[in-house]
Amino acid sequence: MKHILKLEDGRIEPIKDLMKSEKEFALRRVLVDKEMGGAETITFGWAVFEPKTSYHKKHYHPNAEEVFYILSGEGIGGVGEGTQERKIVKGDTVWVPKGAVHWLYNPFDTACEILFVYASSSLKEAGYEIVE
Repeated sequence: MKHILKLEDGRIEPIKDLMKSEKEFALRRVLVDKEMGGAETITFGWAVFEPKTSYHKKHYHPNAEEVFYILSGEGIGGVGEGTQERKIVKGDTVWVPKGAVHWLYNPFDTACEILFVYASSSLKEAGYEIVE
């Protein structure tokens, strides 16, 4: 079991509703979860939202809280039903309560890189429901 990981050690998990085509998608790497190291209560990873192409639809996780931190770039997003969108920039932290609707997209000219943590042992366990 590895306790010190490089980014390239992470398991690639495409974000399906961020796909531009069958072969192009927002890159997400899971570095720690139940499968990657045996974590019991967290999932941790990194993702990049490419410029002008990435739109993570309004969705919620019924079984987990989420926190994400903007490493570089910027995006537009929100948390909560009826919430007004706002610009999220490098250095911002976004906390998403369990079951809260949230979204993020990148209409800008540079990539938006994030670190994320879910309070569950896997993305599958966190759950994912799109809000139409």
